[in-house]
Amino acid sequence: MEKRTVAQAVIEVLQAAKEPMTISDITQAILDQNLYTFNAKEPSGIVRGAIERRCEGLNRKDSIKPKYFKKLSEGKYGLIEVEG
Repeated sequence: MEKRTVAQAVIEVLQAAKEPMTISDITQAILDQNLYTFNAKEPSGIVRGAIERRCEGLNRKDSIKPKYFKKLSEGKYGLIEVEG
């Protein structure tokens, strides 16, 4: 199996859920489904960083493109709708 990035694992989780999720729920789903192996005590921090670097509307020094995520209310994140 090809190794995925954290961002790819997040995308898979959000696509399967078909609804916005919190960082905690996304992290737990990644762990439950063995989508990524974290070498950190707090994997939710890794997930949050991966999402926020690719989140529209957040201005971070380490932001990268393309943007895949959007921050919603109640601390939830979702996928940006792609036209096409």
